[in-house]
Amino acid sequence: MPDSNLWDMILKLVVSLALGGAVGLERETHGRPAGLRTHILVCVGSTLFALCSYTVAGTRFDPGRISAQIVTGIGFLGAGTIMRQGSVVRGLTTAASIWTVAAIGVAVAIGGEMMLVAIAASVLVVGTLNLIPHLERRILQRTSERILTVVVASGSEPTCRVLAALSKHAARIRVLGSEETAEGARQTLRIRLRVPEGFDDAAFDADLLASEGVFSYSWE
Repeated sequence: MPDSNLWDMILKLVVSLALGGAVGLERETHGRPAGLRTHILVCVGSTLFALCSYTVAGTRFDPGRISAQIVTGIGFLGAGTIMRQGSVVRGLTTAASIWTVAAIGVAVAIGGEMMLVAIAASVLVVGTLNLIPHLERRILQRTSERILTVVVASGSEPTCRVLAALSKHAARIRVLGSEETAEGARQTLRIRLRVPEGFDDAAFDADLLASEGVFSYSWE
């Protein structure tokens, strides 16, 4: 990084604030656990750490040591945004966005062409966060996710019959959990699946109930 004067470093902090704010604003509008302020602070903090690293190191020492710790340290902050609710894990995208704005902050601190790279990266990140969900919905609009809970007899055969019935009706399994009941002779299957458009509930229910070893089921 070329020598920077005071105003150049302040300008970099302002640019970092703007770029981190652009990503954070998108997260804030969608009600994510880490929003505008968090992304701004991460981006500005990363820039400040990198500036300090280059200033302290000068031309005699490795200026990347402090910056390298940003990559590790930011992982702990990102992990705080990840929450598990049953079989669903939320916050991974927000954790990734925090990690990315940290990289953007370091690029801003380097300056020169990397400043332009940081701006381009911010545009790509905001575009990804805004456009990809619409694309996903358009691609997956013919399918919907549902949760099926089935009580079956213990053993692999009843479970295989349930899975065969799902396969017959083109339902795709995403998460499968199994838990033994208190009696021990039965087990509860909790299946998160994606069903196609026009899924015939009645036909599937009939096949499921006709399966040996299936005692009850419910949809969510």
